[in-house]
Amino acid sequence: MLGDSRLSQRRETAGFAVSVGFVCLAAVRDVYLGGVFQRITPLLIAIVAFTLCTVVFLPAAIVSSRKSLAVLRHRLGDLLWVNITTAIAWITFLYGLKLIEPLVVQILYSGIGPLSVIWIERNLSAGGRGAPITRGERLAYLGLLVTLAFSALITLAGLSGMTGQPAGSAVLGVVLATSGGVSISVSTMLCRKLTDAGVTPSALLSLRFPATALSAAAMMSLFPIGLSSDFFLVDAMILIALLLIIVPNYVNLVAISLASPLTVRVVLAVGPVLIFFGQLVEGRLTVSLYSLMAAILYGLAAISAAIARQHAIRTAESRVVT
Repeated sequence: MLGDSRLSQRRETAGFAVSVGFVCLAAVRDVYLGGVFQRITPLLIAIVAFTLCTVVFLPAAIVSSRKSLAVLRHRLGDLLWVNITTAIAWITFLYGLKLIEPLVVQILYSGIGPLSVIWIERNLSAGGRGAPITRGERLAYLGLLVTLAFSALITLAGLSGMTGQPAGSAVLGVVLATSGGVSISVSTMLCRKLTDAGVTPSALLSLRFPATALSAAAMMSLFPIGLSSDFFLVDAMILIALLLIIVPNYVNLVAISLASPLTVRVVLAVGPVLIFFGQLVEGRLTVSLYSLMAAILYGLAAISAAIARQHAIRTAESRVVT
């Protein structure tokens, strides 16, 4: 028992450290790509990153995860929907980084997730799965919803760090970031379903993104976009894709496999604050105290929601045991 406790504690500590690494990588990704996308279309990065992801992880899955691939062959419908929702989520997210402040994109993209998952579980899932929503959760989710509305409002009112943008771009950016957050939540739920069926995370990662790369390529062919004179070389885009998209995705999977959901959610909640300071270092955007306020409020609301949810689950489990 003592050995199991120590092993569990070590895994939790390692998961916490990996989660911190992921949130730092994600903050760098959002700030840097937000600047890059002012010069080149996000579709180029999407094509390179998600093609490379399949190329890197699929051979490894064929060698070490044949059972997982066999399960996926019998669940092609689920895999297709994972691809579709993932493509919608990532393409809208990347375009959101181009149109509005990265900090706000992350708040809307991540913050809408818990709210959409709760709604889906209560209204669309058979039998209404999940622990009942407690009063504490309702208050935490209300605070989260208010934070999302505040973040959208400062963007639409021109009070965020990205000033002087057309109103239409601000509206589109808010819509894309929010819809992307809903899509990634659905994708995550579908991935969890496949994982419960015996598919390893690495095998799922190898086949999660083909539709994203193909969709980006199709959009590039249908809507040709002129490239700027300082268009990145292919090797530079591969490096960006590897360090800022593929590595963070893999690190996130490792964090989720090691740490408890509460630990992961608490660490991720500080992401917007890190993005704010990253934006200060980059110097491209205006310093907005409204944006900093939104990041802090989001962190507090997201942590409160995660703690309330964990408490509700433990309370429900204890009642079942007794």
